Amino acid sequence: MRSILRTLPIFLLLWSSSAAALLGGRIDDAGRYPSVVALGDGPNLHCSATKIGPDRFLTAAHCVVDTSKGGLDDAFRTGQRLFISNRVEPKVPEDLVAVTVREIRLHPSYEQALRRFYAYKESKLRDYRERYSGEDLTRRIRALERDNHFTPRFPDVAILLVAESTPEIPIGKVDCTPLHAGDSVEILGYGYESLKGMALSRHMRPYGRRNRGRSQVIRVDAVNFYSYGGEMRPGSASLSPGDSGGPVLRNGRIVGVNGTVYGLSRLDMARSNMSVNLSGLGSNSGIGCRRFFGLSSGSVSAAKSAD
Repeated sequence: MRSILRTLPIFLLLWSSSAAALLGGRIDDAGRYPSVVALGDGPNLHCSATKIGPDRFLTAAHCVVDTSKGGLDDAFRTGQRLFISNRVEPKVPEDLVAVTVREIRLHPSYEQALRRFYAYKESKLRDYRERYSGEDLTRRIRALERDNHFTPRFPDVAILLVAESTPEIPIGKVDCTPLHAGDSVEILGYGYESLKGMALSRHMRPYGRRNRGRSQVIRVDAVNFYSYGGEMRPGSASLSPGDSGGPVLRNGRIVGVNGTVYGLSRLDMARSNMSVNLSGLGSNSGIGCRRFFGLSSGSVSAAKSAD
């Protein structure tokens, strides 16, 4: 692993070992945010998520897709079994709740971009195989496989619908009202608390530990917003592997989804965090947000259950 991880979608499968909490944050030891869950497809944490309806969880799109296939990751296809827990520090296996995937809903523009990006990479791969060989070909293929640069331009957000009800987990509320530079936000996730001793941390806490941390919005666009990391503003939270898919809250309501961290270093801090701007989603008026989540004209609501 490089000492400086410049731009990193922060879910565990991008790391050499499946890895787990928020840098510069604090443990949610009072259990203030029980709608936030750890999400896994086996014995280890995969991403973070938030329950937003009786049968649905909000997470990041890059947590559930496989860019090398241009579609869903096999673990997130209909009928597959996943595990969730809203315990602050889930014990494995006793604190895990098994759920069955019923459907994955990606934002339409992200899904279209994923398919176009896959077609582009397949075209480049064919070209490389015609023009190069040996180590030169291997090097180019590896670079192409690491290229996920389409994700900052499209809403990296997904809704996981499950077959089972989980009444023991409360529902968080999505806020479709606009976010502004200077707004104070709280970031949550089950990711690593430090980049040091990651293997030991994973061994001791396979599903991580729920942490929360404060930051402030730097700027907002129609797709994402950016918040301070600890390097730019001491005391601010920085995202780390495992936090992907977790929520960003304003006044306790969900306004964003953790996506990418910039300038993550072994100093356990980063320059900034990038999160999906839920009030955007194709329309700054909040219409896109309400349409995607199936909300009424009211700007703040819990997401509806499935039909």
